[in-house]
Amino acid sequence: MNGPERATFVIAATSLALRKGGMTICSDSIQMLSEALVAYPMALPGDEIGPAHGRACEVISARRADDEAAFGAAKYALELEMSAFWSLRAMAYSKGNAR
Repeated sequence: MNGPERATFVIAATSLALRKGGMTICSDSIQMLSEALVAYPMALPGDEIGPAHGRACEVISARRADDEAAFGAAKYALELEMSAFWSLRAMAYSKGNAR
């Protein structure tokens, strides 16, 4: 699946990754990410967004457990994965290989 559901996930994950704060401050972004994961429940094997998808699931699990420490760690891991994803996209774009 490489359609609007994936794009929505990428946007929601990027939005949360760019936000500062914990579960309370980021609650609207967390909800958006949770809804995006429902629509895009699994990244395809080999998809460059796969690692971030796994981290996003950890973020939502920590939120559901109301574990602020686990949430912070999972959110930071998501931030790193989204940074890596966008770095790959920028390199592809600069080489004329953007999809």
